[in-house]
Amino acid sequence: MDQPILAYALLGGLAIGLLISIYSDIKHRLIYNKVTAAIALAAPIFWYANGTFGWPQIGYYLAAGFLTFALFAVFFRFGMMGGGDVKLFAAVVLWFPPLIAFRFIFHASLLGALVTIAFIVTHKIRKAPGQPRIPYGVAISLAGLWNAGEHFFNHFG
Repeated sequence: MDQPILAYALLGGLAIGLLISIYSDIKHRLIYNKVTAAIALAAPIFWYANGTFGWPQIGYYLAAGFLTFALFAVFFRFGMMGGGDVKLFAAVVLWFPPLIAFRFIFHASLLGALVTIAFIVTHKIRKAPGQPRIPYGVAISLAGLWNAGEHFFNHFG
């Protein structure tokens, strides 16, 4: 069943959740579990609204989410990433078909490098003590916005 109005409303909700995650990660270095849970729980409704709610597709989406969580949990284990970042990564991956999910992870990695450089430079300019804490949720959220919005802005494929 194709429900475009519901799909657009859900994409708007995703955008709001990602913007909240950007703000909270910059301000408090925290990604709220309620926001991440809402993003994850809205994904199956989005699948239904797009007419892709069949058993094979469900398996692909869930496998992509699980594999993303497992991969980035390794980064968490070694202190390279926060737990909120790992959960947000997996929740956002649920919104995209597997091939687009790979593109999302690639975009998040590129944006993560830029965010890291920006925060390291800012940390050095301010001559702050200790190591800078990088809000990787910003990169994840921006990549999610990028991939969700690409459908609207890229009319050439």
